[in-house]
Amino acid sequence: MNNLDTIIDFGSKNLRLGVFNQSSEIIYSSNIKITKDLENKNLDESLKKLIRDAEKQLSTHLVDVNVLYDSSEFNHIDFAIKKNFDQPTLISKYYKSLVEEAKFLISENNFREQIIHMDINNITVDDNRKLSIFDDIKTKSLILDLKFICLNKSIIKNLSNKFKENNLNISSIYCSSYVKSNFYKKKINTSNNFIFLDIGYERTSALFFNNYKFQFINSAPIGGNNITKDISKVLKLDVNYSENLKIKFNKDEKEISFNKNSASDLNLYREIKKKNIQIDILKQIIEARINEIIDITVKQNNYFKNLNSLEKPKIIFIGCGSKLLRSINNFNLKKTFSELIFFDESDSKICDAGINYHRSDERLMTNIKKKSKKIGFFEKFFNLFSK
Repeated sequence: MNNLDTIIDFGSKNLRLGVFNQSSEIIYSSNIKITKDLENKNLDESLKKLIRDAEKQLSTHLVDVNVLYDSSEFNHIDFAIKKNFDQPTLISKYYKSLVEEAKFLISENNFREQIIHMDINNITVDDNRKLSIFDDIKTKSLILDLKFICLNKSIIKNLSNKFKENNLNISSIYCSSYVKSNFYKKKINTSNNFIFLDIGYERTSALFFNNYKFQFINSAPIGGNNITKDISKVLKLDVNYSENLKIKFNKDEKEISFNKNSASDLNLYREIKKKNIQIDILKQIIEARINEIIDITVKQNNYFKNLNSLEKPKIIFIGCGSKLLRSINNFNLKKTFSELIFFDESDSKICDAGINYHRSDERLMTNIKKKSKKIGFFEKFFNLFSK
């Protein structure tokens, strides 16, 4: 069983687990929704149950796991590095060492954060010729344009400690929004400029792509839970009740007139009538907060502002919070974006995205460790007295 890879999508309200064999086939999966009031306590208990149930079904102990995680604290860095040669030289001779040098420089000058993802966005040879794909040709200069996504080491340490309490070691941490977007883009027939908007519980991430190449990520600490709080505050309702009302609005709003006699725990039509809730007010509350989320994460971003105004980008909604938009006919969004796409996301697709990235060339390149250089006596002596 040691040849298995475990993916855990560690969200604030949803935990998902998938165990894969070496053929990337899922052999076990499960999920838990966190719905109680004491979220942090229930998050820990849910993680324990998720692991315990998996180990029972697999008849083995899980030790190393790969975690999909999202936070508004992810930081984006653009970086370019250049190497000149005295004579035409094969790219492959210096490609990996140049990547390692770039990673070293980012790490040394950004010591509070750890590199989570690294994407080689462009390869330029002979100063001005861009390669569409890696081609091991000879060149007199090599420029690599890289995109880095980093996360504060203190957040990583806290997350690692939480898993250690369950006797688990985190082998790799990945940005869930980035991993999912890279996987989902292969399933969507679109190019040029498009944006994935991942609306989570208390975090939303916007990921910008051009010609399928990742360009930028912008996250903000605002999400679906803020909509629940707005409903609670404006309509003077209990928070848990407001959450249930929001969920039922998403599911039943278009069928209110057909659900008057529903026997469900919370019937939208009955509750609206009983509490004298105006459906238009409920719509306005949800729409106002969604507009704010898109303004903060997308429209106010400099990358978005610099896009060609004649070519409106498509926006692709993912994440549990984005499901609410299906019930909102927002004409302002249709003026800003050429198309609104609601990706049909599922627990299995999220885990598939995790294993796909975990076994990708990009992940391998990001995680390659440079061998430590042995320092001679005179170099040590020089370094000592040069401080």
